[in-house]
Amino acid sequence: MGEISAPEVIEVVFTVLAAGVFLRPLHKKEPFLRRSVGAFGLAVATALALTWVLPEGMGWDILLQCCYLAILTGVVFACVRLRRPACVYVAVWVLAVSRFIMSLWIGLRGAFPIFAESGVAALAGLAALYAVIYLLLMFTAARTMPKGGSYDIGPRQMISALLMVLIIECLTFALFYGGGNFHLNMYYIAVLLAEFYCLTMLYMQTELFKKSALEKEFLTMNLLWQQQRDQYQLTRENIDLINRKCHDLKHQVQALRMMGNDDVREKYLKELEQSVQIYDAMVKTGNEALDTLLTEKSLYCEAHGIKISCVVDGKSLAFLDPVDLYAILGNALDNAVEGVSGFSDKTKRLIDLAVYTRNQFLVITVSNPVEGELQFLGGLPVTTKKDKGYHGFGLRSIRHTVKQYGGHINVSVEHGTFLLKMIIPLPKQA
Repeated sequence: MGEISAPEVIEVVFTVLAAGVFLRPLHKKEPFLRRSVGAFGLAVATALALTWVLPEGMGWDILLQCCYLAILTGVVFACVRLRRPACVYVAVWVLAVSRFIMSLWIGLRGAFPIFAESGVAALAGLAALYAVIYLLLMFTAARTMPKGGSYDIGPRQMISALLMVLIIECLTFALFYGGGNFHLNMYYIAVLLAEFYCLTMLYMQTELFKKSALEKEFLTMNLLWQQQRDQYQLTRENIDLINRKCHDLKHQVQALRMMGNDDVREKYLKELEQSVQIYDAMVKTGNEALDTLLTEKSLYCEAHGIKISCVVDGKSLAFLDPVDLYAILGNALDNAVEGVSGFSDKTKRLIDLAVYTRNQFLVITVSNPVEGELQFLGGLPVTTKKDKGYHGFGLRSIRHTVKQYGGHINVSVEHGTFLLKMIIPLPKQA
């Protein structure tokens, strides 16, 4: 068993506490305070126990750092809503920063004799070094690296980050076990610069991953927009065709009815008239694009036992591009239809749409009943579909389009009702 020195205790405690710096901007698990206290306390106790039990030596130190990485990963997983690769990624950052600080500490001990001796001054200096660097990280890298309170990290990104921290560990071990004088000489400076370079590369890697994810999301939303535009044109053509056919059928029915009063023929004509009545239910709101959309959705809802209620001022939507309008309300109504389609109780299959103006703002609300609890991430509900790579873009597409008009969206669940509210400023009159 090895002895635990005071600097080692400080290193263990501050390394575990560093996880809190990187967890601060992420989405927490509830109850976060209870989870964090328990996880951090258990992590410190476990790390100190391992440090005390494992003997000294380069091989044992490598094993100890691997254990630290596993402990930090567990802390992250217990406290925040991240996938396992992302948890490992955050743990890598915590461990890499901690090892870099220890390398800095070696240099400070060589440069300043007061820190070379074990004492209160040396311990206070080490603690202050950790605190200063962690504060800098809190307001810089740790705050800016996550996107929407989360990390979009897969196995490839996780492995590359592990390789980076492996390099940092090797460089740190070279300082500890390379022998010789570790004062501020060229060898030490080269190693320290190499470690800093690795941290910089790790940060740049994170930013590149984030940029790549944004580009992928943009391309996906652009594809969805193109599909919405094509769907809008196709729907408009289909509804126009249906209306022409229905118009002809109504005239044919009227002509047949005037030929005679035969009861059988009258019954047949009534049935025929009722069968085509649904296709003549053209919605009139004052906005052509919205009329096309609502007619399409009304036909679908009628066929699937869903009641859709609309209170719409179509003229207030005139400033919106027809394709944008179709994308916004098409996605919103599709989400609502999907949300109520699975209800066994048909009385719950209700969708309410309201479009109105208030105080120079256009307000659009879509609501529907919902069962169970929804998890939210970045202000939007997390999709429950297994294929998460291609689903969940509907609301993001809505938010993106609404932002183009200077508006914003709000999603909430109250008293068993899912509510999507969009607020868009009206253009100023010339």
